[in-house]
Amino acid sequence: MISPEALQWLRCPIDPERNARLVDEETHLRCEHCGVRFRIQDGVPNLLVDEAELPPGCRQLADLPCRRSPSG
Repeated sequence: MISPEALQWLRCPIDPERNARLVDEETHLRCEHCGVRFRIQDGVPNLLVDEAELPPGCRQLADLPCRRSPSG
């Protein structure tokens, strides 16, 4: 479990604005905006984008709402 103090500062590394908070789900941190999940290993969140678990229905990072261009 990530401490509430640390969780206040963590943001989703995929969000270009760095505003999307992460929600602690015990074994993962989930982006409150797009639902991408980051595994927690030995109490340390793995925030590497290439190792993130995409939400259902999303086949690639480019499909995430935060990765789509505003005009497209």
